[in-house]
Amino acid sequence: MGLYDQGYPYTVKLDAEQTVYICQCGKTANAPYCDGSHAGTDKEPLAHTAKEAGNIFVCGCGKSATMPFCDGSHTK
Repeated sequence: MGLYDQGYPYTVKLDAEQTVYICQCGKTANAPYCDGSHAGTDKEPLAHTAKEAGNIFVCGCGKSATMPFCDGSHTK
């Protein structure tokens, strides 16, 4: 399954100051996280560090205008 085949957002729970690397190439086998599949492409993962503990929502449909984060486009 590809990064955007899910059709709804991935919920990523983060601790304060925790950094995750979000896939930007769409080839990862561990969505929404980068697994290095971008090697040989011009894409790089997005490093996101949480300022405080909580959830982020990563686009799982490919339609978001605020990529890689969900903007609710999957409901339209």
